[in-house]
Formats: sequence, C-alpha cells, structure tokens
Amino acid sequence: MQFLTARLCAIALTVLCMQSYAQQWPAKPVRLVVATGPGLSVDIMARILADGVSRTLGQSVVVDNIAGAAGMIGAQTVARTEPNGYVFFFASSSALTSNLYMFKSVPYDPVKDFTAVAIIVDSAPFTISVMPELPVKTLPELVDYAKAHPGKLSYAIDSSSGTASIAGQLLAKRTGIDMVQVPYKSTAQMLQDTITGRTQMMISAVTPVEPYLKRGSLRSIALTSENPFPGLEEIPLVRETIPGYRLEGWFAVVARSGTPPEAIARFNRDINLFLGNTELIQKMRSLGLALSRTRTPRETAEFIHIEQDRWRKLATELDLQPQ
Repeated sequence: MQFLTARLCAIALTVLCMQSYAQQWPAKPVRLVVATGPGLSVDIMARILADGVSRTLGQSVVVDNIAGAAGMIGAQTVARTEPNGYVFFFASSSALTSNLYMFKSVPYDPVKDFTAVAIIVDSAPFTISVMPELPVKTLPELVDYAKAHPGKLSYAIDSSSGTASIAGQLLAKRTGIDMVQVPYKSTAQMLQDTITGRTQMMISAVTPVEPYLKRGSLRSIALTSENPFPGLEEIPLVRETIPGYRLEGWFAVVARSGTPPEAIARFNRDINLFLGNTELIQKMRSLGLALSRTRTPRETAEFIHIEQDRWRKLATELDLQPQ
C-alpha cells in the first residue's frame, strides 16, 4: 500500500512538472541550427520560419549557422546538445537520409539522435532540362535518343548536391541508358554550358532554370517529384515514364532525442500555424519549395522514416559506395 501511494505521488509530481514546463516554455530564446552557410535555400527558409514563429512563441528563434562537412558538423552539434527544448535542427533531407550512404563516417545517428518536430517543406524537386537544339521534347524521346547514342549524352549537375547526382544515376539505371555526368561547382557555369551545348542536359533545382525556360533558352522535359510543382503543372513527372521514380529534397525541424514532448508539441503547433500563411506559400514557391500539408510530430516521424527506408533501398539498387 505504501509503495502504491508513493508511486501515485511520483506520477502526480511528474504530471505537475510537465504542466509547469508546458506553461513556461519557452522561457528564453530558442536556437535553430542550420547546417549550411548563409544565403542558401535551407538558410533562407530557416530564417523566414524563425522570424514568423518568434511572433507567436513570445521568444526569439535565433538561427545559428554551423556549416561544414556536407552539413554533418551542424547535425552533430545538435546531436550532442542537452535535450532541454531550446535547441532545434533545421535539417535538410540529406542530413537525415542520404549522408549515411554518401559518406563512410557520419558522426551522428539520424534515427537515434533526433526526434521529429515538423515538416517545413516536403517537395523541393529537380528538373531535367535540355538544350533547345537537342531533338527531344519528352522524357521517352530522351531515353530513345540516349539509347541511340550511348555514352554521347552528357548532363550537368551541381557538385554540391549529392541528390542531383543520384537523380541522374537513378534515371540511367532504370532506363538502361549510358550518359556522362559532368559535375560543376558553379550553377551559372552549368547553365551557360547547357544553353550553349557543351553539355546537352542538366539536372538542377527549379528556381535557377525558370527564367531560361520562359525565354526558351532551355527546355524542361520532366520533374523528379511525386506531384506536379505549383506553377509548373505542364511539366510531366519522371514517374509517369518510370513508375516509382521520385527524388526530391525536403526540410524538417527535429530536436535532440529526449527533448520534452511539451516543447515539441508547442513548437509544432506554432510552426504549423505559420506555414498556413499565404505570403509564405508564395515565398516558398519562389525558392523552388512547396509543402503539400502540415504534419504532427508523429506524422513527421513517419514521413522521415519512410524517406530513410527509401534511401536505404536506393543505396542498394545503385550500389552506392560511401566516400
């Protein structure tokens, strides 16, 4: 009887502590770690989110750029922080999925070290674009052309994006075509070389190529996303030609495992309220980003788990060798 009474008291105390925490959080500024330098789409989106959510939280959300090692330094920093509810990670999809298969040594565990908070972007697709003189207007025509000219078709990618590289490899693997991948350090040079024909094709984010598509300097023949992208609904999806093909980036907010669930629930609520802002949706579109719907922490965890499983299968299919 004494044991039961003590146990009930302990439970009651825990509940009171949780309620007190929920009422007080956040009692100080919240730190949002971004694993890139300033100016990239991840950083821009994180700053927009931080500014908007600060207004409803009643505390500042401060963006902390910790760049290096393909985002792994920033991720590792969050993975080693105290799970007190005041440090969150604005993670790109690569930090929580593909890094495991692209690098031999990853200094954190994407599954065990983090707990899900919210999905910010669930669609950041790549577009497959070709030079105007290339005699193809559709993806099936591109596949036929590549098969008729094995090893002659070259495609440009941004060398800083491991996912863009995988998009090309996956396309070649599933269609049985032989193409030459040409990595670039500069998006501007990649665009120029594809427009002039030094490379015949490029795989890139949507935003850099849009002005050239409108002018007719490039022709986009397919998007790598699951769904049509807002404003570019006329561009077919790769999966319409290659069933099951999907490769797109996404952003999520996660926290160190063990972070109080009350902080996670409150942060999720305020984030999702902000994500419904019409001006924000338009701004995201201008960055080549989209969100189909907001998600609870549990739904966010399920989304990330599915993506991690999908990347595990991709790594096996493509026999990816970590560098």
